[in-house]
Amino acid sequence: MLLINELERAKSYGDIFSLVKKAVKNTLKEHRVGLMLYLGNLPMNVGAFHPMGTNDIVLNRKLLKAAADTRTKWKAYAFSILLHEYLHTLGYMDERRVRGLTYRICMDNFGSDHPVTDASVSGPWVNLNPEAFESIGEEMELERVRDFERIESGYII
Repeated sequence: MLLINELERAKSYGDIFSLVKKAVKNTLKEHRVGLMLYLGNLPMNVGAFHPMGTNDIVLNRKLLKAAADTRTKWKAYAFSILLHEYLHTLGYMDERRVRGLTYRICMDNFGSDHPVTDASVSGPWVNLNPEAFESIGEEMELERVRDFERIESGYII
């Protein structure tokens, strides 16, 4: 089941994350609920992170802004990075394995010629110039993204 049309209609991180969860369910038959997304000013070599044992994903606001010059690229990078971190929340810890699963899930749900699949391999760093990596010393400034996870059951956070 390809998710291409649904991604084209996505407008927010919450919309994209719903598709991430659907893609993982399609491919791995796994899921979880109760996650929160924060945007933060991280070092440019960090796409995002999931502090193990928490319900949090922290996404690099600066990186997405610098790398995604079109809405299509923003969606592709946001999807692939959120997918990678979602896999960590499911207990996959080995980075090499998570990268492989990220690619496999993107291939299964978008096909080989889609920007999401490309983003799962290249990441957002491919479009950055060396000057982008020099901006350091800013505060993290975490911002919680509202309406990130849409839970359709009686689960209470």
